[in-house]
Amino acid sequence: MFSRFVLLATLIGALTVPTAISQNTNIKSCREHPQLVGSCFNVHGRLSVYNGAPALRILKIDTRRLLGVSEQRFAIEGYRNLPEEIRAKIDQDTLLYGDYLVCPFTKQRKHEMQLVCVEKVQNLVSKKR
Repeated sequence: MFSRFVLLATLIGALTVPTAISQNTNIKSCREHPQLVGSCFNVHGRLSVYNGAPALRILKIDTRRLLGVSEQRFAIEGYRNLPEEIRAKIDQDTLLYGDYLVCPFTKQRKHEMQLVCVEKVQNLVSKKR
């Protein structure tokens, strides 16, 4: 009886893994998001977790300008607003410095946080707070 259960569980697991993998390959990048309002642009900045929404924000180095990484308001199934590479490394105690390619969901306005998604990052450096 026990060996049949193990065999059945193994078969079910083997059948569901390819489906999960194929779903991940159907996720489109930030650059393809249908709600973008402009061209993607490069930012040298520090990504960190803040209180409030959006929780993830990029501070542009040598400025006081914050970009909010929108993961709620502009979340659409099938589109990725933040690469897994970044999601795996960021937490409340970590600062991620790098060169980010971001794409805008909102226009840049004075005294307002612009909402963006992150297409990719290069030269990523992680530091503890």
